[in-house]
Amino acid sequence: MKKNILSALLVLLLFSCKKDKEDVAPAGSNNNLLYVLEDNRFNFSYYNTALTQTNFGTTLKTGGPYTLLVPDNSAFQKAGYNSEDMVARESGSVLQKMVKYHTLNGLWQLDKLPYRFNQQITTVQGTQLFVTHWVKGTDTIITINGTKVTARNMPASNGMIQVINAVMQPLVQDKISDAVAADPSLSFFNTALQRAGLKDFLRGDGPFTIFAPNNAAFKNAGFLTTDSIMQTDPAVLRNMIQFHMLNNRRFVYDYVLSTGSSNVTQQTMLNNSTTTVNLISNGVDYSGITIQGSGNTTPCQLLKSNVLANNGVLHVIDRLLMENF
Repeated sequence: MKKNILSALLVLLLFSCKKDKEDVAPAGSNNNLLYVLEDNRFNFSYYNTALTQTNFGTTLKTGGPYTLLVPDNSAFQKAGYNSEDMVARESGSVLQKMVKYHTLNGLWQLDKLPYRFNQQITTVQGTQLFVTHWVKGTDTIITINGTKVTARNMPASNGMIQVINAVMQPLVQDKISDAVAADPSLSFFNTALQRAGLKDFLRGDGPFTIFAPNNAAFKNAGFLTTDSIMQTDPAVLRNMIQFHMLNNRRFVYDYVLSTGSSNVTQQTMLNNSTTTVNLISNGVDYSGITIQGSGNTTPCQLLKSNVLANNGVLHVIDRLLMENF
């Protein structure tokens, strides 16, 4: 009997040792980043296609150490890539920027970072990412540019993989005012910024967050042309625009993490008036937010979110935020 118990304990010990070795890939093994990605192709086939098209995969065989922020297949599908073939047909320069924006030099165990919002880290391209490590209820959450990390610290011999649930858009614009000017759907808002004398302000260090109404939102509010904006008192426009801004960097998921069980929070804007932010639940997690001014009869919907500039974040909404006076 004692012999059988001893044998069973020996088997358990051997199994335990084997598992520990699998959790951390030994240096010098052939378990490199590219091998791990290909071995998990059922989750990462779209990302693997991007690596093949850019030839960046060869770097992941021997270079490093790197930390890869890998969007899974569903993340690519949410970004509009309905098949691997669509990824393969994407512009090479777009894929090159995408892949490098999702790559960090060194080993980044993001769950070892302090519990803090939007901690700045740098990609291999030298552009910025912002990592939040926080607790929501009983869960510890990590986000990158407001994108949730769904699997952490997958080991490889020359790095590790963090899996994320969205394809992050590479940082293109230096200043948030440039991001506004580059979006054709925000030409009315850009004109309002100019008339209000706030363009230079938004070229400052920040950080800023802007909930920018699109052109249709201005037209629905009675500004039928950009000329009608130019004829409006700059002071009136300045107060109106500052009601759409805050002196802080806020990604959508930041509101999820900082809002209590009521799923509703108040946000003080740059003109010191408050808006109401409601979390949108899909039954499993939170899919987004709405924002509403005291003068709005219904909440404003986000049409585009988490557009990153070096000095802030831009969100596009479908109507103007209104105040009660």
